[in-house]
Amino acid sequence: MNTVGHEEVILESFKTALAAAYPDRIVTRSLKDFSDRSVADLKKGVFTVLAKGLPTGDSTFQTMSMLVVGQIELPEKSEGVDVERAESLMGRQVRVLLQRQLRGPDMQIKSMDQSSQLEVPYGWVSMMLEVGPYDATEELTEDEAIYKLAEFLTFDAAIDIGQPHQSADEHRKWLKEPPDFSSSKPDLQSKTDLPRNSP
Repeated sequence: MNTVGHEEVILESFKTALAAAYPDRIVTRSLKDFSDRSVADLKKGVFTVLAKGLPTGDSTFQTMSMLVVGQIELPEKSEGVDVERAESLMGRQVRVLLQRQLRGPDMQIKSMDQSSQLEVPYGWVSMMLEVGPYDATEELTEDEAIYKLAEFLTFDAAIDIGQPHQSADEHRKWLKEPPDFSSSKPDLQSKTDLPRNSP
């Protein structure tokens, strides 16, 4: 019997996507006090992904809430404004990840809180995300799975604008890795590398 529910799949998938997008951060599913984390991890910045309450709504049209908590430790002589900027960066990184998300249930940041410079040199940020709707009576399909966003950090386009257009078989050749341009070529090509760690 499979005891892993949709919510667990969504939480674990988001954790995986966040870790892939920001490999310099530590990403976990277990929230711990600052004193229970290593200094090395806190210097890098730790994200924790966790559920916030139970899903709501009809089983075929459910939503869930989840929290993304960021914790960070700056050098001892840091100013409050330094901590505030570090917290804001962690918040922006989560927002950028959501903006890049190409698959999965809709996710929106509903609220955000931070330390307000009260715990220097420690900082934290907490974001509540609303996820859904999704159908809890069906298995999550490939379109609903949240993929590692590292796969989408390069955008590569092959554009066919000339008349007559190339056939679908030719287009499929262009999509191969590496692209097959042996019998035809796109009229226009564009490749954009998206910044991995820049918000």
